[in-house]
Amino acid sequence: MFFKRRVVVTGLGMATSLGLHVEENWKKALAGTSGIGRLTYPAAEKSPVQAVGEVKETDWRRIQETFPEDAAGEGERRTLLTLWAAKSALTDAGVINTGAGGQGPWGHDRCGVVLAAGLGINRLEDIRRWVDKDGRFDYEKFGREYKDVHGESLIKNNSNRPSALIAERFGLHGYNSTITTACASASQAIGTAYRAIRRGDADMIAAGGADSMINPVGLVFFVMLGAANTASDSPEEACRPFDRKRGGLVMGEGAGIVVLEEESHALKRGAGIYAEVAGYGSTMDAYQVTAPHPKGEGAEKAMRAALLDAGMPPEEIDYINAHGTSTKLNDSAETLAINNVFKGHANSLCINSSKSIIGHLIAASGGPEFVFTALSVSRDEIHPTLNLKNPDPKCDLDYVPNVKRSKVVRAAISNSFGFGGQNASLVIKKYNKF
Repeated sequence: MFFKRRVVVTGLGMATSLGLHVEENWKKALAGTSGIGRLTYPAAEKSPVQAVGEVKETDWRRIQETFPEDAAGEGERRTLLTLWAAKSALTDAGVINTGAGGQGPWGHDRCGVVLAAGLGINRLEDIRRWVDKDGRFDYEKFGREYKDVHGESLIKNNSNRPSALIAERFGLHGYNSTITTACASASQAIGTAYRAIRRGDADMIAAGGADSMINPVGLVFFVMLGAANTASDSPEEACRPFDRKRGGLVMGEGAGIVVLEEESHALKRGAGIYAEVAGYGSTMDAYQVTAPHPKGEGAEKAMRAALLDAGMPPEEIDYINAHGTSTKLNDSAETLAINNVFKGHANSLCINSSKSIIGHLIAASGGPEFVFTALSVSRDEIHPTLNLKNPDPKCDLDYVPNVKRSKVVRAAISNSFGFGGQNASLVIKKYNKF
């Protein structure tokens, strides 16, 4: 009886290289302002990667000042970005003041968290320091020294730490899950939350993702994979999705959290509604760890599954927020998948890549991209794909190059395709009460 429950979007929150507020991000994205700049990490001049979408230092200090105890105790960048975006989304949804630990009028036991989280760490502890001469782990010594373990260590901040902290901090005692599926993680988290609400496991869920791999380990990892952009000039122009001269992904960091809610639950408390989540599809290429299927088969199946779940024909989609990584393999494979799904309607679609503006947020990428997609559906504006100056013949669709577009968006798809072949597509449509 719960299968037909409708799921709406009632809160948005984010932190990216463009800023800490949704409206600031939205206005800058529409204006074509790039958040990508030169790496400022200590000893950055030695890094093979120079172009990144870093959260600005002034914004980072503001996050630390907002959560001083967590900044001192947790310290880990991904976790603090999560707290900021979650607080922003819950405030926007009008539920933050019901408080941590207490029951709101609708019951926090029916409210939960589904969060995507990457590794988010740049150090691994040498556990040999807690192993005795006989090779046994010394739990007593580990217990005494735990307080001295660095806040950015995997030991203190494993993947489920952000979702657990949000639940604890804001009293969301219901459904809770952590998704770690590479670059598809945040979209799969939102899709998981959508399905949990639709089938009746929860009434409200804060969902999305957070990640930060702008550190020596993270940057070198993608260089070794051959996926990172290593150009040193004009960092704001380094990310060029769908362009013939694209040269690899540009790393970003940040968080994007949305509040999803069962329709009657939202209406009962008078919540504002941005859009409706109508469908979700998830597939696996099972092809190659570091490359998408060359024919985009997994991406195609994910979009088809999302449309089927939504009960919508392809012709009702007006806009796609593409995965659009600025890599040779992804952009052409995604274009092929879109053409296969939408056939003749593909040429009527507006398509863009948020990564051209804020960089690739890895596990978190689907969070801010979902926020941008929901706003496009709500406000009938589409931000541009930056730096698209040399069209690739293999990428033959309308990618809204360089200048925003005003267009009625009845429904949209947000795509996320991850390393290892993970695929996720979400359908978002205008909310109509009847």
